[in-house]
Amino acid sequence: MVIPQKYDGVLRHLITTADERTWKFDRPAIFLGEWCRIYDRKHIWQGMDAIVAAPYGLGQAKKDADYAEARALEEALFPEVCSVLNRYHGTQHGSRFWRIVLGHWFRRYVDLMLNRVRTVEQCLQTHQLSGTTAFADEHYALAPLDSYAAIWAFSDDRWNNALYVQILTLLGGVSCPVEVIPGDISEGYRWPATLTEIPLKRRILKWGYRQTGKLAGLLARENDAFIINSYLPKKEEIRLQLAIGQVPQLWTSPMQEFTKRPDRALRYSLSNKIAGESINTLSDILRSMIFELLPACYLEGFAELTEKVQQLPWPKRPKFIFTSNGFDTDEMFKLWTALKVESGCQYITGQHGNNYGTHRYIHTSIEEATTDKFLTWGWTDGLSQHTPAFLFKITRRIGWNYDPNGGLLMIELHEPHRITTWDGTFEFGNYSTDQRKFIEKLQKIPREQLTIRMHGGSCYTRWSEIDRWRDFDPDLKIETGAKPIAKLIAKSRLVIHSYDSTGMLETLSQNIPTLIFWQNGLDHLRDSAKPYYQLLVDAGIIHLTPESAATKVNEVWDNIENWWAQSTVQDARRTFCDRYARAEKKPVWAMKRLLTTHTDQGSSK
Repeated sequence: MVIPQKYDGVLRHLITTADERTWKFDRPAIFLGEWCRIYDRKHIWQGMDAIVAAPYGLGQAKKDADYAEARALEEALFPEVCSVLNRYHGTQHGSRFWRIVLGHWFRRYVDLMLNRVRTVEQCLQTHQLSGTTAFADEHYALAPLDSYAAIWAFSDDRWNNALYVQILTLLGGVSCPVEVIPGDISEGYRWPATLTEIPLKRRILKWGYRQTGKLAGLLARENDAFIINSYLPKKEEIRLQLAIGQVPQLWTSPMQEFTKRPDRALRYSLSNKIAGESINTLSDILRSMIFELLPACYLEGFAELTEKVQQLPWPKRPKFIFTSNGFDTDEMFKLWTALKVESGCQYITGQHGNNYGTHRYIHTSIEEATTDKFLTWGWTDGLSQHTPAFLFKITRRIGWNYDPNGGLLMIELHEPHRITTWDGTFEFGNYSTDQRKFIEKLQKIPREQLTIRMHGGSCYTRWSEIDRWRDFDPDLKIETGAKPIAKLIAKSRLVIHSYDSTGMLETLSQNIPTLIFWQNGLDHLRDSAKPYYQLLVDAGIIHLTPESAATKVNEVWDNIENWWAQSTVQDARRTFCDRYARAEKKPVWAMKRLLTTHTDQGSSK
């Protein structure tokens, strides 16, 4: 990772994205961030007279301050947005309704805008700019069609190019001329086409799954509990529904296809209802751009979305609603649920991944705040909704195995979406450097038996991970993420998690020999979680440098089972898992009790 250079007194052309049509090769330039420099195009950018601007928002103190500012801005602005939406749609929905429907997108919007505005401001404070290049935007809309498309838009070159120019314009007093070049016509950002391409075999299986669900749906009752995307293994979910006295339903949410496109004139008029008279602060910019970025399904397409929801064959008066996955980007599920909650239905969500209860900057999540009950994997942390449960994804019925004489498996993260207040791309570059440091310190035999398991999402990024690994060591064994992780673990004696992950909880809960390492110490953790992680550090399971982790691998390679069986290691593992990855011998009956024991909170949130 190249460390960005500081101000050098040179007038430079600002480059905001990796789209080379906006670059200038005949003058000094400054890349706004590492996301501009794609690895397989290094033969182009390495020869330029260009530097990289300093990354924004790194370090715990800065992240803490920005997180606090973002949440304060969110709380101040959200009621005003709800009011405008209610007036426009002729509704009287409360704050809880709108948080269920668009709360996740709104939080990402605030974090995104804080990052983009502060990144530009920081660059302007430390560098002199000769100008920048932008695409003509006469027909281009920053509004995506839905919240899932928004996540992908936030990392898209064309989208960010348009956003950065808007920010430069709104900041005022900025001397940065904008050269406009022809751009592609687009009426609302959609997700990449590759994400919708499904192999034939999988399409057939999904079709069969839907048909089975339709047949079972004929036996559904209007007051059945509604369980969808529970995170439980399918067999356990079926047993659960039988246990609560209903015919098992394999509910799925229909494919979301929205036809309404952003109406820029409408959005401009709505922005004027909450925008201030001047643009002097980040809050002013947030207000002025909220309706320019709001997904079309919440505005122009809301009536269409409502009509689709009314046609869903789901229970009319469900006993309760439970999901561990549908609460973020499933627009039809969210709207259907919000309507049911307003009529008094109990809404229960379950933990989806490892960061709940531990991560410093995910507190409190939208799904925790808007539900009557939030089922954790063992922990509680200050909310009455928190209800300790167990790790849903893996139950005692699913036992993972490992091979005491097998290889070494290292499980990788993929380049993150650009949706945090800080520069996640720069941090990921440091993460990649750490992976190479780890491998360099491995002794010959474990290195020869190493398999690098890439994240399945890596194929949708531009980090060129395989090329980077091949340039580093062409003899490395790389698995692209296609094989089931359990099969890879079954052939391994030791699993390495290179980041704080759900997979780490899974292998620890299954008592699979595990080592973990990451950067920045315990800075990303809540204070309440640090003592539990420190237990794993003290036991030699978690390492805070790649060199330390590699040294441990070399030390225990020939006696993995003896090391893993040590009382200090097992005691730390059990204590940690009891809080964050609890196992359950009777998951069906435990889940039945948790779901059918009603709270006193009703729909008062």
